Amino acid sequence: MIWPRRRLDTARIPSVHLTGERVTVRPPRAEDWRSWAEVRSRNRAMLEPLEPRWPENCLTREFFSRRLARQMQDWQRGQSCSFLIFETSSQTLIGGVNINNIARGAAQHASLGYWLDQAFQGRGYMREALTLVIDFGFSALKLHRFNAGCLSGNERSAGVLLRLGFKEEGFAEKYVQIDGQWQDHRLFGLPAEHWPPSE
Repeated sequence: MIWPRRRLDTARIPSVHLTGERVTVRPPRAEDWRSWAEVRSRNRAMLEPLEPRWPENCLTREFFSRRLARQMQDWQRGQSCSFLIFETSSQTLIGGVNINNIARGAAQHASLGYWLDQAFQGRGYMREALTLVIDFGFSALKLHRFNAGCLSGNERSAGVLLRLGFKEEGFAEKYVQIDGQWQDHRLFGLPAEHWPPSE
């Protein structure tokens, strides 16, 4: 998809900083392009089978600028919230989290999407980042529920959701187009009443 070229108004970038013990989570900025492109490129073989098909030239500065402008517009409209994850001590960009498809009215729910640099997986970074974002969703955004899905064979993603208190609620056949094919997903949900999870 090609978004129209537009000038990014940096004043529209939300001043949200979520800080944990080891990670900092904040909205993306224009100056993040090089680090974002590098970590995405290095993890391409791992990420592509788990995500919607990557557009041509998707790691270029121009693509990132268009993407960032759309993300900031979505923030302003209350449709979604995009974050990048940084390892706090080094300020290394290690992943991303999105609060997608925010529904208001009687629903008050949203869905989670996330990815993490393979070099940082299995060490609790994603759990910490998702904890910060879910806290933000329930407290600042006043959401009542988070939904999440993962490919039926993605045990690592399912595991982090279950550890965060999500319940597996079903199975959706041909649910989302991933890497160019409609793929089955396991479905998870977390209402505010079950947050934070009991240890």
